[in-house]
Amino acid sequence: LKREWSVSANDATNRLVASVIFLVPVGRGSLVGTNMNRALDAVIGGWQVTALATYQSGQPLDIYMGNPRLADGNQRPNLVCPGSTRLTTGISIHAAGRNGTPWLNSSCFADPGDQQAGNVPRYFSQLRSDGIHEADISLQKIYNLGGRKGQIEAHADCFNCTNSERFGLPDTGYGDSTFGVISSTAGGYLPRNMQLGLRYQF
Repeated sequence: LKREWSVSANDATNRLVASVIFLVPVGRGSLVGTNMNRALDAVIGGWQVTALATYQSGQPLDIYMGNPRLADGNQRPNLVCPGSTRLTTGISIHAAGRNGTPWLNSSCFADPGDQQAGNVPRYFSQLRSDGIHEADISLQKIYNLGGRKGQIEAHADCFNCTNSERFGLPDTGYGDSTFGVISSTAGGYLPRNMQLGLRYQF
């Protein structure tokens, strides 16, 4: 029962979300181009940059038997080399995901035998999925049309601007031929994408 006590499956030990809004000091009445003509100001003046960065550590992994032999409950393997340094093959999770090579070290685990529960904990705090390292950047400008005519907002957005990859979970079924192999990107992951937009508000 001691092995059932572990970190939560939803644990993300470290998470940082930071947002920065910067008004570009270019245009009429600004630091640069105070006396800029109105036509040029309409193009390059008064822009605002917004950046949103998210950094989060991955979630803990569970190792189970790919072909369990336990009549009651979930069978997990035995751990034969305790310590976080040897639980992986030594290559980064990104290198493993790109090359299709195992990330988990299969020699650190062993079959506990028929009808034996195994001593691996429910979740490994020191074995974690790929985290989030992403930055979104938006460039926008508002054109006030005056009076009741409303305003137009022009913007250019870049999502996952650093094009940071995020891989999915490795196969954690010990005994599987693909044990430790990462075969997909994480759910919801999108590579860099950009968009242009105009919004009229009245």
